[in-house]
Formats: sequence, C-alpha cells, structure tokens
Amino acid sequence: MNSVTRERLLLFLILALALGLRLLLWSQPLHEPANDEVEYITVARDLLEGRGWSFYDRYHWLRAPLYPLFLAASWGLAGDDGWPRATRALHLAALPNIALSVLSVYLTYALTIRLVNRQAALLAALMTAVLWTHATFASLYMAETLFTVLFQAGLLALVQVNRQRSTAKRWLLIVAAGAALGLAALTRSLALLFIPVAAGWLAFHLDRQLNGSALRSRLATPIMAAVVCLASAGAVIAPWTIRNYQAYGGFILIETGLSYNLWVFNEPREDRETIHRVLETISNPVERANYAAERGLERLREDPLIIARKLWPNWVFLVRIKPIQDRFLMESYYADVDLPLFVAALIFDDLLYVLIALGAIVGLAHAVRLRNQNTLRSHPVCHLPVVPAVLCLIWVGYAIATMLLTHGEARYRHFVFPVLIPYAAWTFTVLMQRAACFDRRRMIGIAPLIGVFLWTVLTAYPWGWAGENLARGSRALAGDVWMALGASDRAAHAYLSALEAKATPDGWLRLGAAHLARGDIERARVAYRAAWDASRLYYIASAHLGDLERALGNLDEARRAFAGAYADEQRVLDWSWRMLGQNPPLSLDIGDGLDFGYAGGVYPAEELLGRRARWSAGRALLRLGGVEAGTPTLLTLRLAAPHPDRSAIPVHICVERTCRQVEANAGWRTYTLVVEPRSVPMLVEVRSPTFTAADGRRLGVIIDWAAVTPVAEGKRL
Repeated sequence: MNSVTRERLLLFLILALALGLRLLLWSQPLHEPANDEVEYITVARDLLEGRGWSFYDRYHWLRAPLYPLFLAASWGLAGDDGWPRATRALHLAALPNIALSVLSVYLTYALTIRLVNRQAALLAALMTAVLWTHATFASLYMAETLFTVLFQAGLLALVQVNRQRSTAKRWLLIVAAGAALGLAALTRSLALLFIPVAAGWLAFHLDRQLNGSALRSRLATPIMAAVVCLASAGAVIAPWTIRNYQAYGGFILIETGLSYNLWVFNEPREDRETIHRVLETISNPVERANYAAERGLERLREDPLIIARKLWPNWVFLVRIKPIQDRFLMESYYADVDLPLFVAALIFDDLLYVLIALGAIVGLAHAVRLRNQNTLRSHPVCHLPVVPAVLCLIWVGYAIATMLLTHGEARYRHFVFPVLIPYAAWTFTVLMQRAACFDRRRMIGIAPLIGVFLWTVLTAYPWGWAGENLARGSRALAGDVWMALGASDRAAHAYLSALEAKATPDGWLRLGAAHLARGDIERARVAYRAAWDASRLYYIASAHLGDLERALGNLDEARRAFAGAYADEQRVLDWSWRMLGQNPPLSLDIGDGLDFGYAGGVYPAEELLGRRARWSAGRALLRLGGVEAGTPTLLTLRLAAPHPDRSAIPVHICVERTCRQVEANAGWRTYTLVVEPRSVPMLVEVRSPTFTAADGRRLGVIIDWAAVTPVAEGKRL
C-alpha cells in the first residue's frame, strides 16, 4: 500500500469515526433545548408555518438569518410526524448539521495541508473528529457548526489563491472566498469586520507573489482581487440588508446584537429582566437597536473605564472550562451524566481543548516570523508558510478582542478552533517526530502567555464538580452492573454509596428501582419521593413516583405526582410514552391525569365539549391491555373532530397496521370495531387530518375514552 492510498484510507476512517461518534450522541432521546436553541427553534417553526421573522418583532434583538433558514429547511425535509412539537421531525432535523460537522473534519484536513503541511493534516482531522465541542454541537440547534464550515471554506479558498493556478481558477477561488465569508457573516456577524481584513491580506499576498513577475501585466491587480472578494461577500449579504430596510424602514446590515451588547454588557444600571422588558415593548428592530445603543453609549460616556474593567472577566469567561447545559446532550438538565459520557468529556473536551490551545500558541509563534529562519532547519516539518499564519493570527486576535470588548462565553471558542487546530497538530507532529524546530528565544517569549492561559484555566476549573461526578458516577455504574447481573441488594448498596458522594434525583431513582427489584415497595416509594423532593422541577422523578402510586392503586397521589411542580405536561406525556406504560388497563380515560405512558401523540388535557380530554396532533397512539394475542376483541373509542372549516373528517383507526376508516364530526361519537391483536399490549393508532389552531398547535381529533373487551367471536378489522 503506497503512502497516498494509506493516507486516504486513514482519512476515511477518521471521517467514519467522526460520523459514528456524532450519530451515537444524536441517537439519545431528543435533548432539552438550551441557550440560543430555544430562539432558533422558534424562528424556524415560524418560517415553516408562514409567519416569517415575526419572532423578532417581540425579541430583544434581530439575529443573523442564515442558521434559522438552514434549520427550517432541515426541519421541513424531516417532515411532520403528527406528534406534538414534531419531536421526531425535530430530532431528524439535526442530521444535516451532523453532515456539516463531518464535512468540517475534512475541511480541517484540507486546510491544514495549506496552512501547515501534509504530515500534520491527519492528526488535525482526528483532533477535530473527537473534540467533544464539535461532536456535541453537531446535534445542537445552534449556529456554530454552520459558521465553522463556511468560515473554513472561505479561509481554504483564500489560501489557495496563488500564482501557480490558472487565471480562471484564481478568480473562482477569490469569488468563492468572498461568498463563503459573507455567508459566514450571515450566520454569525462576528466575521463581518474580518472580511475587509481578509481582502486586504489577499491583496498583500498576491502583490508579494506577482512582484517583479511578467504575470502582473496579464492578471488583474491585487487591488482588483480584493475588490472582487469584497463584492462577492457584499452580494450575499445585500439581499438581507435590503429586506431589513424594506421591513423596518432603517438600516440593519445583518443583526442588532452589537446594540444589545452595548447596553447589557456595560454595567447597566438596570437588571437584565428590566432591559429585556423595555426592549420587548419596541416592536421595530431599528428603533430598538438605536435605543439600546444610545443607552449603552450613555453609560460608557458616564464611565469609560467600564471597557477596561470588563477585559479580564471576559477573558476568564472565554477561556475557562464551565459545566454549562449544552456540554452534554441531556433530555433533562436535572438528570445525571453517566460516567462514560462524563469521562469522555473530561478527556476530549477539557484536556483536548487545553492541549489544542497550548499547541496552537507554540505553532503560531513558530510560524509568524520576520525572516525565513526555518530554511536553516534540517527537518522538512519545521518549515511553515508565514503569510497564511499571519492571516490566522489576525483572525484569532480579532475574534478574541471582539469578545473581550463585548461579551465572552466558553462556547465562543468554537470560532477560533478552525485555525488553532492545524497549528496545534503541527506542534504535536513535531514532538512525535522529535524534530528540532523550536526556537528557544521564541519559547521564552510566549511563556508569559502560556502561563496566563494555564493559570486562568486551572484556577477557574470546577474541580469540586469534577470530583463529585467522578465519585458518584463510578459508584452508580457499579450499581448498574449489579442490577444487570440481578444482584439488587448489592446494587442498592452501591447506589447508596453514590448518593453519599453526591445526592441527585437520578441517584434516588436508581435506588428506588433497586428496591422495587428486591420487592421492597415501601422503600422504593420513599426513594422516588426523595428524588422528586431533591428537585421539584424534575418531571422524570415525579413521573416515576406517579407510575408507582398508580400501580399501587393510590390514584389521587398518582395524579398529583404526574402533575408535578410547574411541570410541562407535554414533556411528561412524551417522556412517559417512551419510558412508562407497562401493564396498561382494559379501559383508558384520556385526560383524567392517569393516562401517562398509555397515550402518545396527544396534547395536554383540556375541558373540551363538556369532557376532560386531549387533542391529538394527527397521529395519536394508545396502549391498551388485558387481552390475549390472537383473541377477537372489541375496540371502543369515543372521538370528536370540531374542525372549523369541515363538518366531518376521515379518521383511520389502526391495529397491527391494519386500518379501518371512520368518519368523525364536531360532536362526540363512539366507534366500536372488532379487532384481533397479535401482540400484547395492544397498540392503537388514530390518524387524522389536522388544522392549525390560533396558538400554533396542529390539531387532529379529540380523544376522550378507549377500551377493549374480549369477545368469543369476531372478524378481523
């Protein structure tokens, strides 16, 4: 196998690893949206349902448009699964983002070849593939992955513009670079002011290459190349700017985040809630931005030293490692992170991030030099192109300076990883090859920067959080192993030990499950109640308690537990459908507060047509039990379909994929069908057309009651 084939095979394996890791993380239940995800999901839903950008008529600021459009397109391709909140469709909508994340791994490989050398390219790709930040953000509904790919594409096009290429390819690369950077700015406006810097760098780069060459007379001047790069970026940004002017009667180039930041992050006299409330009363984004900017500038005029005081805190916010919500893809952020996932994040997020930062500092310090000292080095890996490194250093400095002057967050490191990873990979390649590349004076020069970085990370690191979770997770894992082996007594002992390390709701739930396996119902009940008491907002704990009380016949207690404390009933319904529903009853009163786990694809209960019932979202699923497989059975359903524009609608009632069509109208009607289920419990599907209600829900039919009755004789549905 020659070296080229071997390299391609290794690259393929790295890409396969990246895809497998991202799909493994994605395959968990749909995570609870956090941070900006809530906003992006809401805007994407508005776009899909024809409400346009109406969300920003009542929000604090107008955001860049490209990622909401991308998410809306991904969601639209996933379709509508007839489920409240389109849970499955939203989950599938992450797949295009995952594909982009894998593409980013390849772009890192290609970019490293141009910025550094081919020897470091595979290592850079591997680092990108396993970096937990990239892997988790692939499944998050956030703009970082799309921005990274577009920025990498723009940078890759820029560094490939050289005299060795034909005139047509050179112009194509220049146009592509400008367009990609313009699209990146439409994703996150951080890239906006970097575009003219990149165009200036391009002019300088071409001028150095063409200086004294006969090619200068046959090619466009470097200045023209810069103009074309700017023009192509402007061409992709202009439609959104024009749209903003037409919609709001004022100039908004991309977004109004800077105005918002001027007020919120410059020591305002008002609290954040008050600022948001004031901004939300101004419906026009132009007027809102002008007002916020004026309030922020007014504060800065009062106290200009605010700028100086915010630099160090923002540096800490940017550099530190912080246990934030989107660090793990959790269905609920009150849940425990299992030990394997936690350890993987410690290694491939925390440790790898620090190594990348340190390696990149060394690599960039080696690459950016006034004269080509590396030609004296004997090892070929020591030579790094200077001019591309200058562009990368400018981007890192620009991005960090912007964050220090406005607002820093740990997840904003995502924006500098595309240029840090290639140089970090070079540093580690040099170390592995034991090449004598490092200049001692340069290492001494960057030592203070390395010291400040390490001091910030180590002093701000949540050591207590890491230690508690490692102790808790290891003991909980031991308990899980004992439970899998059927040793529930030993499992209970391990779970108690985990609770001593760190008491969490999931720790109590595990202990309750162990007591149930031992047949100790009363202790299980105490543990489940302790889980709910540990976090009253944790609906999974209250639902477990409700399921146990229901099984014991304590129906009032079960209703109270299922209702939870400020619980989102829709979340309880969706989770219970997946995780509960054992031993369903013969008859089911839909909406009575005891149907959790037995009814899916339905909305929270309401008083409807004189009964407490639930709307379906177009595809409701019911679990009914108490019958033997293959036994002819009577299925009875009570439905209503008060659609605003139709007197009657077709409804398909399906059992074992065999369906019967009935007609439902605005009033209650009872349907009795003869079925012959082939599995227990019996799964009943109710499919119907939907209409969009005033609150945005897609409503199908109202389901009030369902029951099965064994009969001696019957015929198939």
